[in-house]
Amino acid sequence: MIYALGYGACRFYEAKNEPLTMEAILEASLVESENYLEGAIVQEAVMDQILVHVILAGNPEKTWSEILPELQTLNLSPASMDAIAANINSPPALETLLEQINSDFAVPLLAQCEKLAQLDGVITLEEAKVIETITKNFGIEINSLVK
Repeated sequence: MIYALGYGACRFYEAKNEPLTMEAILEASLVESENYLEGAIVQEAVMDQILVHVILAGNPEKTWSEILPELQTLNLSPASMDAIAANINSPPALETLLEQINSDFAVPLLAQCEKLAQLDGVITLEEAKVIETITKNFGIEINSLVK
């Protein structure tokens, strides 16, 4: 959602640089921002389904009722919690989900997966594999993210 807000702000300030066509640019920016927001909402839903893979990798023996209290400490949105709950028993294939992620959302996805994997203080081999799959899919080097 922050990306969508920033995207709209960028379009707004770009429009201010062109005073002659500011109204037309503002109108186009509004439409473009709305489209971007709709896309961001779709991306968030796919990201939530990817998080299911990290959750299952880190909690192979736990039930949903055992996992839920830990997830609540992350302050995920109600929509995210609902999406995770809906997919916890049979998540779509990780590779299929990664094909649906726009590269603009790859780094936030990876950050959320890392945060989730480190929730219990230990990154399991299975969690590391999911994170590695994401980094390879988008060509992200984790070392470049850590500053």
